[in-house]
Amino acid sequence: MTDPTVRCERCERPYPAELPGCPNCRRIRQTNIAIATTMILLVLFAIGGWFGIQVFTGFSTSGAP
Repeated sequence: MTDPTVRCERCERPYPAELPGCPNCRRIRQTNIAIATTMILLVLFAIGGWFGIQVFTGFSTSGAP
């Protein structure tokens, strides 16, 4: 006798019925969360770096003292 399987509504892949959800879609969501977190951190570091440069250079706007 085979294990009962169900098909995912999103990706149409079969997976064992005893799992709480589709492992493929769960993995994709985890990857998307990791990518979004990385992008947010990159933006924060870029803003922090820009602000740090402004502090070290004295917030000069036109280059005149």
